[in-house]
Amino acid sequence: MTPPGRARARRLQALTLALTVALAVALGGILYLSVTSLPYLATSPTTDPTFGTLNACLLAAVPERVGFAVSRDVTRVAAWSPSKFVECAGTPPVATAFELRGVTMATYDGTGALWVASAEPDGGARGLFRLEGGAFVARGTFAPAAMVGTARGVLALEPEGQLISLGADGAVSATRALPMQRNVQLVASGDGALVALFGGGRFAVVNAVTLESTAAEVPCPVQQVWWRTEGPLLLVECVDLAIEVNALDSRSVLVDPRRRTPSVLSGPAGVYVESCDVLPCSVEAPR
Repeated sequence: MTPPGRARARRLQALTLALTVALAVALGGILYLSVTSLPYLATSPTTDPTFGTLNACLLAAVPERVGFAVSRDVTRVAAWSPSKFVECAGTPPVATAFELRGVTMATYDGTGALWVASAEPDGGARGLFRLEGGAFVARGTFAPAAMVGTARGVLALEPEGQLISLGADGAVSATRALPMQRNVQLVASGDGALVALFGGGRFAVVNAVTLESTAAEVPCPVQQVWWRTEGPLLLVECVDLAIEVNALDSRSVLVDPRRRTPSVLSGPAGVYVESCDVLPCSVEAPR
């Protein structure tokens, strides 16, 4: 081959290599977008089969959210930002805004009542409030570190570690000091009669009204808890094993270890809820 011919061949090889690299990069980008965008679209809050229209209502009313709450019959949702609190309900859903600032958490009880905890940093409203007749009425003077709706009220945990059971009128039915104060999570059973407490590897189940402990216990540090829809059963996940436990008599069986999505049983409706973009999305029941 003549020198000019060899030069043309080298240029052709270089061009072919460059095109091959460009095509590979483009293909990689297409694959990346396909595996990252499609799952997002599949789990978009507005396409969720249970909460889609309610989430669309909240997205329009509260574009930037720091928390949300779901009614136990999954027909109402609320969300809030540092300066705004909104509830969406109805068919089609309609947004109702409330003059509440500094909301830290919210929950619905078994009667459908909405409870809110507020702690405004500038010395404003602080405490527990219950929605009654379209207005929030004070039902406590402290801002809890954790709170969950029960059959007819709420369980609230003070930052100092005192667990308090309150009824609809704010009356305290029982109190109890907890040895596990930090990062405690409260999860109510489907009927709101029992509440599981876990955090720091520790675990207990209490009666929602009396706060008396049931016999439930597990032989491992607890990481996650799900209530079953059937009876007083819980699925408890530890580091290296999972156990189904009867909350009343502590009878238990081992279940298959598997990857499970952290979620919460909403209530009698049997819908499990996870957070997606700080909005509720329904997920498969843990197996």
